[in-house]
Amino acid sequence: MMIFLPDALQGALHGLLTHSRLEEAVRDTMRCGGCTSSRASFIGACFGAQTGVQGIPESWRNRTFRYPLLIQLANKVVNSQQDTA
Repeated sequence: MMIFLPDALQGALHGLLTHSRLEEAVRDTMRCGGCTSSRASFIGACFGAQTGVQGIPESWRNRTFRYPLLIQLANKVVNSQQDTA
């Protein structure tokens, strides 16, 4: 089933193009209201592709439940993708 989210992509792109840090872009998109979760997810994915884990603010890492496990699982996915390439 398709979900219609008007302007979600444009809002996310605005955050990516006007901010140089993940935290700034996510906070800005949240202030705009609407479907902030979809825009923030897209912003996070794009910043993650550019900066890797280092781009996640330390304060966010410290407050994320089971962060070490999440990083371990993400690394497993990346390594498995590299093995098949």
